[in-house]
Amino acid sequence: MEENSMPELKTTITVVEIIVAVVLTMLLGDYLGYKVGRWRLAAILGIVALVSIVAFAIYAAVVLI
Repeated sequence: MEENSMPELKTTITVVEIIVAVVLTMLLGDYLGYKVGRWRLAAILGIVALVSIVAFAIYAAVVLI
């Protein structure tokens, strides 16, 4: 295997991983949307996103001090 093809191979692997992650996320969201309800699932994910942003901001502030 040539040395020049390694970055292209890594990029291809990353793209495939992203595609698989998106498909799995869509399937999981579809299933949970059916079980829990779309609006309730959206609210839960919104809360999780906000908590994640706040946690990251606190972490960044502690690390940068």
